[in-house]
Amino acid sequence: MSNKKQKIAPWPTLAAAGITPPSATAGSGGGGGGGLFDDLPEAAADTCEVKKKETVPEVKKQVTEVRCLHLLKKHTGSRRPSSWREKVITRSLEEATYRLKELRKGIAEKASPQERQAEFEKLARKESDCGSAAEGGSLGKFGRGKMQPAFEEASFRLEVNEMSGVVTTDSGVHIILRLE
Repeated sequence: MSNKKQKIAPWPTLAAAGITPPSATAGSGGGGGGGLFDDLPEAAADTCEVKKKETVPEVKKQVTEVRCLHLLKKHTGSRRPSSWREKVITRSLEEATYRLKELRKGIAEKASPQERQAEFEKLARKESDCGSAAEGGSLGKFGRGKMQPAFEEASFRLEVNEMSGVVTTDSGVHIILRLE
């Protein structure tokens, strides 16, 4: 007997158990030696194409109420061609529309939403033919079915801090600034 100590693996291997792994007999150069992973294919570094990041479309919450300011110019064809400013309104639809467009230009020139709102309120107090002029054209919050259809549609279509173009109703011509 020899005094040499035999090195023993801390776990049993196929070779120690007297089993010849298939890779050793098949000649598959998978590393030999009876390792656990000898029959597995070599690892390959496959990469997949990264797709362009797709954004999930934002779902808009259904708007049930809006808060708007408006500036009204009545004309001879308005439902009631009189206002707190004039007993009898004699301007034509074209004149009312032109004047409203001029007022809108002055408001749109303002840089920030706060400046546009302040200018809108100032002009509404001075120029609007609606009783809301005393409140800077404020109509407060309102829901669907409360205003004339064209006015309502324009109000609900606007984004917050967006100003409409000229909107025509039975009352006259308006510009609208949505606040909420």
